[in-house]
Amino acid sequence: MDRGFAPVPQELYHNEWERRRLRTRVHLSIGGCLGPCALANVVLLLFAGRETWFHSVATEAQVLAIYDYIEAMVAAERYLPPPAALAPNVFSAFNWPAPAALSDGEPGAVERTAGPASAPVAAAGAGFLFLTHADTDILALSQLAATLPADFPPVRAYNLAGLGEEADIAAFLDRAAPEAEVVIVRLLGGRASFAAGLGRLTRLARERDLFLLCLPGTDELDPELAALSNVAPPVVHELFAYLQLGGLRNFEHALRFLADHLLTTGYGYDAPAPLPRVGVYHPDLPEGAAVADLRARHDPAAPTIGLLFYRAHLLAGNTAFVDALVHEIERRGANALPVFTASSKEEPGPDGALPTFLQPFADAAADVLITAMSFAMGGVNPDGPTLSGWAVDQLAALDVPVLQAIAASSSRLAWEASGRGLGPLDTAMNVAVPEFDGRIITVPVSFKEEAEAAGGDGRGLGTGGPPVRYVPVPDRIERAVGLALRQAALRRKPNAEKRLAFVLTNSSAKASRIGNAVGLDAPASLLRLLKRLGDAGYRVGELPADGDALIHALIERCSYDREVLTAGQLRDAAARVSGRRYDEWYGELPAKNRAELARQWGAPPGEAYVHDGAIALAGLAFGNCFVALQPPRGYGMDPNAIYHLPDLPPTHNYHALYRWLREPQPHGWGADAIVHVGKHGTLEWLPGKGIGLSATCYPDTFLGDLPLIYPFIINDPGEGTQAKRRGHAVVVDHMTPPMTTAGVYGELAELQQLVDEYYQVEQLDPTKLPLLQRQIWDLLKRAHLDGDLDRLLNRDPSHLHEWDDALTEDGTPVGLTELAGREVAHLIEDIDGLPL
Repeated sequence: MDRGFAPVPQELYHNEWERRRLRTRVHLSIGGCLGPCALANVVLLLFAGRETWFHSVATEAQVLAIYDYIEAMVAAERYLPPPAALAPNVFSAFNWPAPAALSDGEPGAVERTAGPASAPVAAAGAGFLFLTHADTDILALSQLAATLPADFPPVRAYNLAGLGEEADIAAFLDRAAPEAEVVIVRLLGGRASFAAGLGRLTRLARERDLFLLCLPGTDELDPELAALSNVAPPVVHELFAYLQLGGLRNFEHALRFLADHLLTTGYGYDAPAPLPRVGVYHPDLPEGAAVADLRARHDPAAPTIGLLFYRAHLLAGNTAFVDALVHEIERRGANALPVFTASSKEEPGPDGALPTFLQPFADAAADVLITAMSFAMGGVNPDGPTLSGWAVDQLAALDVPVLQAIAASSSRLAWEASGRGLGPLDTAMNVAVPEFDGRIITVPVSFKEEAEAAGGDGRGLGTGGPPVRYVPVPDRIERAVGLALRQAALRRKPNAEKRLAFVLTNSSAKASRIGNAVGLDAPASLLRLLKRLGDAGYRVGELPADGDALIHALIERCSYDREVLTAGQLRDAAARVSGRRYDEWYGELPAKNRAELARQWGAPPGEAYVHDGAIALAGLAFGNCFVALQPPRGYGMDPNAIYHLPDLPPTHNYHALYRWLREPQPHGWGADAIVHVGKHGTLEWLPGKGIGLSATCYPDTFLGDLPLIYPFIINDPGEGTQAKRRGHAVVVDHMTPPMTTAGVYGELAELQQLVDEYYQVEQLDPTKLPLLQRQIWDLLKRAHLDGDLDRLLNRDPSHLHEWDDALTEDGTPVGLTELAGREVAHLIEDIDGLPL
């Protein structure tokens, strides 16, 4: 707890151990770690010689899930893979090799050899085993119990994503496959996504005489997967057609078709029924609604928010998160335009027309598009550079901001307990790859939670566990929709009415380092931006003459440099937040954030940059544009700790600035958007989840739904990505400054030339040395280096020469007149630090 981790629920562990009567069957030990350790709240299960480790176990639900897992293994008398609810918490950094003492015949032994599996041969009528990467497949199958004949062979379905290590896969397949007669494998990532399992299955199919059908989860048949199937190719092709078209009816008749062809039953079946690959949807309209039906509900004066999601969710009845987005859009007074599509890889129409799934947004003149689609619309070239493909061109033609709403594949419990936030799979599928399209990354709007199967017993009748649905998170739904509405407002509001905020970096809080962006002359660039905005119709007002004048004007009004800051500057700051107003804002923070700010920085409004009970905010207003200095993250402690402690909460005045910028007038600036001028500020590095932010993550808490534009140097995509993913930033790259040899310039270049002449005259015509000595001395005074020379001549005891303080008749130091050329060069080098 001292390091910010959740407390360990020790009593719950003990009480559950007693309540479940595990005392004589399971040994419970609770201990502490001497540390330091990178993981917190670690649980180790040691079963049948195999270690299973879990980290970040801090909630009641997680502890109960662990005990359910223990009881399942005890009942089965063998090792079982961890359940899906615990999969995000599994780690193997401390997985030592299991002892080889257990034989295949002992209870709990995990087969690790290539020998025959010990499971019994499948009995007649054992039915189907459906293995898939898509939860929508399992959800659809779970709803077929009421429509299939009562005597239909059993159908069991499992999500392969919950199987981690190769040993887990082997143990699962050795148990589950022989209990079926027909095994269907549907993979999203080709053979490589389940290579170990496919090898095991093909062997089991030979040994147990099982029917094996391997199919892709995409739109194109995979010859490599089809070759692993041991049924006639027409059967594989027909099954592929059923599953590709999708829908409950096609899933039902796919099973009937396989039962009649492979198990010689006589249930009868219909041919695959085509369903629209693209269409519109609304939870309050009947199935089959058209774009015209939706547009008839729209208010022409209100913004229109497009929403794109997978057709598979609609066919599986998995639309709760879509419905929540639609209702929130309409609650906020905007028009919702939800469109489903089987895939975002559709090619453009003839003559470069938009693909069919994008056309409804163009027809309805959508202002913003929210997409819950994974991956990217364009393709990636694995054999060379990936060039801008059709997707980028078509999205540019659509000409609307595209926001990525993340439908996470993990549970909400796992996300809440994780400091990282989203796991590697979600990061890749729903964040990293979609960024190729230029999508603006928002937040997770839903998570997978267990759902009771239709007509089932609560445990997922006919499946290998409860099916899962995408359950929306209300506050994250509000955040994603809020961002979309802010983007729509930027498109619709006249430029003259838009209010903008520009934030200059000031990481050290020193006046000398205001606007110290990497590779960018931030003050000069900002003035150019403001001038261009004025030309575009924004109200900018009178601007300083140049970047230096801008910085001096900022410092004169107020800064965060406590060495030069005066009470008058605090009093006259361009923005001030009264103590009463800040108390209100502070009270609206989540309880966790309030506690952290108070514990680190005291009661609001804190002690820093407070004058007469009000927080002073450094900046200047230019018409409808406010130029602010980013406050320091902390004060009164080691500067290195302030900027490198990842869990250090920001200060009260830091919070006050960002809240004031987005707060509507008259209590705030009322910004329509904010611009961070150059790499890099500190907002995107504030405490919180690494990716997939919650309401208590400081970047999300402070920015809210305010759009962020971020000019960023192009050669640092890593840190720019941090801003994109943790601050929903639109990064605008700028080039690196042109590089050249620094060398010397101005008076120093002239001084170098005189020293070179001194060398030559010393050898050729020494009578001219006094003239050169006088010229060198005049130049030193003109360059204000005479003070440095005085220090070296008279006050530096470590210098190698003995100097005379006397001057010649023309005022030149006698010591200078007695120097040889090499000694002059040595002296000048001492003054400016550059070799001449």
